[in-house]
Amino acid sequence: MSCTTVDPDNGRRPAEPPRLPPRVTPGVPCYTRVVSQEPRTPTFLSLRYPGAKLYFAGLTISMLGSWMQSIALSWLIVRQLRGGGAELGFQEMAQFLPVAFLSAWAGSLADRIDKRRLMVVTQIALGLTALTLAALDFTGRASLKAVLAITVITGFASAFDTPARRSLIGDLVPHDALPNAMALNTGVITSARVAGVALGGLLVKYAGTGWCFLLNGLSYLAMIGALFGLANRAHRTPPAEAGDGVFGALAHVWRTRTLMAAMLVTAVFATFTFNFNVTVTLMVEKVFGLESDAFGLVMMFVSVGSFAGAMVSARRHKPTLAGLLFGGLVMGLSCIGIARAPNLWTFGLGSIPMGFGGGLLMSQLSGLLTMLSPPTMRGRVLALQTVVFLGSTPFGSPVIGRIADVSGPRSAVSFGGWAALLGVVGGLLLVGLTPELRRPWLRRLQA
Repeated sequence: MSCTTVDPDNGRRPAEPPRLPPRVTPGVPCYTRVVSQEPRTPTFLSLRYPGAKLYFAGLTISMLGSWMQSIALSWLIVRQLRGGGAELGFQEMAQFLPVAFLSAWAGSLADRIDKRRLMVVTQIALGLTALTLAALDFTGRASLKAVLAITVITGFASAFDTPARRSLIGDLVPHDALPNAMALNTGVITSARVAGVALGGLLVKYAGTGWCFLLNGLSYLAMIGALFGLANRAHRTPPAEAGDGVFGALAHVWRTRTLMAAMLVTAVFATFTFNFNVTVTLMVEKVFGLESDAFGLVMMFVSVGSFAGAMVSARRHKPTLAGLLFGGLVMGLSCIGIARAPNLWTFGLGSIPMGFGGGLLMSQLSGLLTMLSPPTMRGRVLALQTVVFLGSTPFGSPVIGRIADVSGPRSAVSFGGWAALLGVVGGLLLVGLTPELRRPWLRRLQA
């Protein structure tokens, strides 16, 4: 039976050929490859929820003050107290050593009590330490011992504040918006750093470090007000069982190979690469011979890159170990490159990709930990990330500071870059040696 149509004017003629699919040429073989595209998430998806919007508003103002204090504290030690790389490293150690020892237990506490009320207490404590630093600075009584003592107290408060703050985000948005919320959390912190370090650098140069401490102490009022506003907006996660403590979170990370690999890689970066307060301060002051406003400029470049990395992570539908390793690779290569920067502007512009890699790495890690952990264990698992990231700094910062004192700041920056590349290589080896991690990568290559 032939496929024909009848035309009353011209009689019988062949029917029109069937329509071909678009972009197919007749006579040319057509090979079809199905490529799965990762769905994109709206960048600011989490801000559709009123509780998250209020939380991020308070966090932005609070973090703005925190970054102002960070630059002021480094400059207070280097210029007013005549410290060097070793003293900066000890200050970092004093701040983060309590985090290393207490964060895991603090995360367990955050899973059992009201996170919002716990944060009110920690925010008040952090504000009081900042106001104490301001009083000492304005009265001319600041000394290295006093600064280190107050920094230790700040570390104790931060050890309880950080896991509670990060796990509170899970009570403000639904589960499918959690990766976006965690990435926006990183984005808010880094965007606040853009303005905070720039404003802090100007205040240090033209008004003095004391004003940065004062404004930081007052900035905590914004976060405290937001926490009171969340009283009826946050969904209370059921408390964890009494017998399921820190060791339960450790067992969960050990069983989940993706989390274990991500934690091990991040530990290397946190120990030797994320030491910006030490390396950037010494590069600006010792190598380029400039003031605090130049330090603020460089940290602003780092923050712009970190914000971009966090926003790229926020657009991804789900976090992956591959995204984490890619961020680490970019960061390591950038550190090696900027170690040879001939001037401040080259160093600053080269810091943008360094910040991008760091922001992407941290956002991907936070998303992995949040998505692959049950809600009743989220505080403890995120606390383990705090232990790995901030807890590694007390051991790495003195090493980096000592390298800077002996071999120069450029060697310290370069050392951090090479350590980052070794961390990426180690991560790839873990993927190759672990079947559970290797299968997703093979599926991507075969897609």
